[in-house]
Amino acid sequence: MDAALTAAAIGVGGTVIVGIAGFWANVRNTNKLAGLTEQGQLTDRYTKAIEQLGSDKLDVRIGGIYALERVARDSVSYHPTVMEVLAAFIRERSHEPWPDPERTPPDLQASLTVIVRRDATHDWHPANLAGAILIWADATRVPRADIGGDLTGVNLMGADLTLANLSDADLSPWVRTKRIGDRTHTSTSPANLNSTNFTRAVLPRANLARTRLNNAILVGAILTGADLTGANLTGARWPADAEVPEGWQRDADSEQLSKAAGSGPAAPTTSD
Repeated sequence: MDAALTAAAIGVGGTVIVGIAGFWANVRNTNKLAGLTEQGQLTDRYTKAIEQLGSDKLDVRIGGIYALERVARDSVSYHPTVMEVLAAFIRERSHEPWPDPERTPPDLQASLTVIVRRDATHDWHPANLAGAILIWADATRVPRADIGGDLTGVNLMGADLTLANLSDADLSPWVRTKRIGDRTHTSTSPANLNSTNFTRAVLPRANLARTRLNNAILVGAILTGADLTGANLTGARWPADAEVPEGWQRDADSEQLSKAAGSGPAAPTTSD
């Protein structure tokens, strides 16, 4: 009798084990399928948003821009690609004619808004907006306009930011730290603002520390409280009514800055 019960128990136990193993196999397969389905949905959403971005209708383009933002928020792997796409869109689109000279095209403003409020910890590279025309653009973080937008390490070389609002914007160097094996590697990219036109731009409290501002035009810009610690201002055209940063001097005729005598050499003027 005992032997029969033992055999029965073993049989039941074996059945339970097989059932549990089958259950977890099904769970794993279900999770795998769910992951594939989710990835496929993200790809479809990204593809549709890109198609919208190429539309000739303004409202459709704006819808595509914010759809791309949602994709970037939902997928860390898509984040860098989305930001590169939007930066390229800004660079190209900003050179197309726009009927209102005192207003940034809404699709450009939407793209800039997405870039400045992104989660920069997911960036692979700083935003490249070199040569973009962003007259009247607003680069403050939206909707919390009291906190400046994140443009760390941005490449704005030669961009036109006449009358742009960069209040509280963070244009300091972009720093990325990553772990490789048992070592930590840190890379730093100073914001490249060389030859950028900041004429009458609004820059109070902007973080411009260690930026490259060689030959930048800052005539008429509002710079109250801006942090220019360690910035390279060689050849920058400085507003006549603004206090010249410590260690620099302004030429009365050319309005350009140069290092003051005894203040040490200027930082490198690399423009790449």
